[in-house]
Amino acid sequence: MILIVEDDKDLNDTLYDFLSEKFEVIRAYDGEEALKLAYEKNIDLIILDVKLPKIDGFSVASEIRKFKTTPIIFLTSLDSQKDVEKGFLSGGDDYIKKPFSLKELFFRIEAILKRVYKSKKVNIKEFVFDMDSLELFKDDEKIHLKTKEAKLLKLFLTKKNQIITKDEILNEIYEYEETPNENSLRTFIRDIRHILGTDVIETIKGVGYKFVG
Repeated sequence: MILIVEDDKDLNDTLYDFLSEKFEVIRAYDGEEALKLAYEKNIDLIILDVKLPKIDGFSVASEIRKFKTTPIIFLTSLDSQKDVEKGFLSGGDDYIKKPFSLKELFFRIEAILKRVYKSKKVNIKEFVFDMDSLELFKDDEKIHLKTKEAKLLKLFLTKKNQIITKDEILNEIYEYEETPNENSLRTFIRDIRHILGTDVIETIKGVGYKFVG
């Protein structure tokens, strides 16, 4: 699912019509609405204008980065080196200056999606985890994982050897309408350790966890 955030109605319509032929698309017209959708929806990529009503695009990206790693492509008429740097520092993955061709945008979207979401099978000791299907195998036999355990393992593998805060984990594995539960998180951690080994996940006291397996 792609989220288009653009306050120019004509451009928003153009982007929506073009991308809807190839992807599932939702859209917003201001920064507040964009953040709400980013919290609520499972979005694969965000196309984000910089000059937005209510909350500007750079601030939206910075806020999203507090709870999700969703790729972001900035659209903007700002072209100074400082603005480009600010875009990437706020969490952007790509930066397209207006005016641009729809074909160029499509190629950039495809490149990011292939890089971030390409089919990957990751080895963990004697186990293999499929990052697409969220399935864990040992000797070609499927090992049962609860849905949230599988989401958590994918997050750990995406950020291997990085400290992940409890809030970041809870925001990633729970849907918007669900109530995050730290006790359940500890249970998921315990169960993953039981399967993969107690040494694969380090507890960072008072902060979160780090996957080192």
